[in-house]
Formats: sequence, C-alpha cells, structure tokens
Amino acid sequence: MIKILAVDDEPGICNVLKRTFEPTGFTVLTAVNGKDALSLVNKEKPKIVFLDVKMLGMSGFEVLKEIKLIDKNIKVIMITVMDDEATKEEARRLGADDFVIKPFVSSQLEEIVTREIGELTKPKILIVDDEPNIVETFADYLSRNVNCDVELAYSGKDALEKLKSGAFDVALLDIMMPGLSGIDVIKEAQKFSPQTKILAISGYDSLDIADKALKAGAADFLHKPVPPKALTYKIKQILGEMGKYSPK
Repeated sequence: MIKILAVDDEPGICNVLKRTFEPTGFTVLTAVNGKDALSLVNKEKPKIVFLDVKMLGMSGFEVLKEIKLIDKNIKVIMITVMDDEATKEEARRLGADDFVIKPFVSSQLEEIVTREIGELTKPKILIVDDEPNIVETFADYLSRNVNCDVELAYSGKDALEKLKSGAFDVALLDIMMPGLSGIDVIKEAQKFSPQTKILAISGYDSLDIADKALKAGAADFLHKPVPPKALTYKIKQILGEMGKYSPK
C-alpha cells in the first residue's frame, strides 16, 4: 500500500490530503512539524511527502534537505503560498520534485500523485458480462474515469482464457451467465490468477448469491443496476488497496 506523508502546521491542510487519498486505499500519515515528519520518514518510508515551506521550528527547506539525505527517491512536493521563482529555485536546488500553490483543490493533488509515482503502472481491468451493452457502457465509463486499460469478455469461457494471462489487476464479473457461471470462473481463476481481484456483480438481489461469490474468492459484490459512480469508487478502492490506483 502506497504511503503519503502530509507535513503542515495547519491541520486542515493535512485533513484535505487524508480525505483526498485515504478513500482509495492510500495510507496518509500526518505531521505538524519538521521533527515529527523526519521521524515518520525514517520509520514509515513514505513514497510521497507533501511538505509546507513555512512552518514553525524547522523550515520546509530544512526538512526537504534531510528527507533527501534519508532517501533521495522519496518524491517531495512543496506546499507554498509563495508563487515566486526564487522560492521554487531554492526548493529545486534542495531536491524538490514538484510544487502546489495554496489555495489548491483535490484534483491538483491527484494530478501530482499520478505524475510523481513512477512505480504505479496503468491498471488493467477485464469486464465480463453476456450483455454487450453493459460491457460497453462499463468499459467506456471506466476508461474515462479510472485511467485504466480495459479488455472485454462476453462469456465465462472467454473470461478464463483471458485471465490465464495473469495480466489483469481487476475483473468485473457477472455472476449469472449462460454456460460457465461467474461462480465457476471465480473458482477456476483462483488456481492460475489469484492476484486478480474479482468484483462480482449480479442482477439477482440475493444474499445467497453474494455469499457464494465471496466464498468462492471474489473481493467484493455489487448488485445490478450498478450506478457508474459507485462502480468507479469501488474499482478505485480495490486498486488503491493493491497500490495500483493512479488517479486521472
């Protein structure tokens, strides 16, 4: 799971970062001063640090210098109200990777995380349903809102052939299909692609079906019709828990 450290003597700024990234699976640590920040860097090894320039005690520049001595690969994004070249130049000289100017919005933070975490690869999602209109609707929506690669399958047999590649992070799988059922696909997929998280869906509002899917190995279950925003949130959550969420 990707760790992000927010360092600011304004608790509200740290809370914005927590609300932005924690719902999608990132671990967000917080510190209100440089000393605590460096302690967390040593102990928790975050991938990204959002660091305020002006703080009481150690300045952001002093903390930045120490972070880069601990691990030069940690991405440090400076938070500042001073949108001037002198401040940016000094931060770059000390190793800053990016900047965000106060006040900011959550989408700016997401864009920075996408740009700075080179370890995150674009996630790959398989959508499986015997109803072509559902497959194509989900594919279009996820491609535009999750920043992922999508492949399609229209039967359980086709899904298993694709899953054997082991290339998928998540499979969105209809349970009730002709021929090989979704439950059968889940059981078989566990044998050769256990790393793929399966999000089961069904138009049958039955606790028994949901229970069977989860016991077979599904990561979660959603009832049809699935609102696109709810689907997007759940996919991002699963990818985030895998350390593979890359906000668009």
